[in-house]
Amino acid sequence: MTADAVIFIPGIKGTKLVETNRTPFDTIWSGIQSNFETIEDLELTGISAEGAFDKKINNIIKPGEIEELAYGEFMQDLDVALPKFIFNYDWRLSAQTNGHRLHEFIQYLIEKSAATEGYKPFKKFHVITHSLGNFILRTYLAKQGMGLIDKIVFTVPPFRGSLDILSAALIGEGFFPNVKSTIRKVIRTMPGAMELLPSYEEYARFDSGGKVNFFNPKHWQSNVPMESDEKLKNVLAIAKRTSSGDALQDLATLSAAERKRILVIVRGGFDTFQAVPVVKTGTGNVDNFVDWEYAIRNKQGDGRVPHASSCCYHDKVKTIMLEDAFWFRDYSHGFVLKDERLQKIVHRFLHKGAAFDHSIPGGSVKQVVGLELVKPPVPDEPHPTDDDLFGGDTKPVKNYRLQYWHVKLQ
Repeated sequence: MTADAVIFIPGIKGTKLVETNRTPFDTIWSGIQSNFETIEDLELTGISAEGAFDKKINNIIKPGEIEELAYGEFMQDLDVALPKFIFNYDWRLSAQTNGHRLHEFIQYLIEKSAATEGYKPFKKFHVITHSLGNFILRTYLAKQGMGLIDKIVFTVPPFRGSLDILSAALIGEGFFPNVKSTIRKVIRTMPGAMELLPSYEEYARFDSGGKVNFFNPKHWQSNVPMESDEKLKNVLAIAKRTSSGDALQDLATLSAAERKRILVIVRGGFDTFQAVPVVKTGTGNVDNFVDWEYAIRNKQGDGRVPHASSCCYHDKVKTIMLEDAFWFRDYSHGFVLKDERLQKIVHRFLHKGAAFDHSIPGGSVKQVVGLELVKPPVPDEPHPTDDDLFGGDTKPVKNYRLQYWHVKLQ
């Protein structure tokens, strides 16, 4: 092992957000339990790629501790004889902001190690990310490169976004369940969240057959106050620059030697939105209506992120899939780090070089070797059943020209 320390970067909602301008401090958002009375305090203003401010003048909300239920077990059982550090961050902010703060955090750790008795300055780090954490690390890599990074493990990464974030922004479900109308307005002020809008091919089609771009304000539902809400326009512009520009490191452009130091671990078998139709004109007096009833939703994903997004680098970076097994059926996107198979694989990868072997007895861990587009058949029945929509193979009843990506495993 050539690294001197390990850094873990949690996902969206993985860090609690705490109101620090009160006595005592007040947790405004926890992924396990939210303070619904003050959730509107999360709204941002003065938004730019460099940062943003809490809208209310007397609010100063900062990142707090990591979510224990999602990550505590993993951090405790991470078997490395190295110092371990958690990079907690305000996930409301742009990945560009947080990538810069990650750089500052790494420099801080180097300086701290140099000042600590018994240690030499850290020269290399292993980095493990969960979900949105991949964006934070890739913005760091885009500017700083791999010079200080030894090995990287991306777990369930939405490399190219997820429709779930659009669901949260429009109807309150998705990455932010159970708060519905309250979160819809607030999340639209968060660049860090909106940067998760999907960018993989075939995630949406207009009923006319044209492609949809949710980073474009003109493609949003007309009942969203876009023209009067310059804040949302600004957030979408930042999100577009982050997701489609040079702000995020494209893993495919790294050298072959650098890519061998990266591992991607994904989860399959959970109902996940793949593609959604958008009715361009005149549905209930709403233009660009996102018709969730006829979306393709199937088990080609981890419950939040489709394989089209998490497996997009399979031909450049080793990507392995955790499938259902008798003892391993419970952990979807948010809690995948509780899966003992993942813990073992991370341990092996960080400790071994070319001899790394991802196999687990029982054959429930397989390597991703391909993605192919599939166009589902259009059945005769006039309406989909609940089973069609939310379980098994999706069978959209309208010919919206939708397709989805199907993963190939070795």
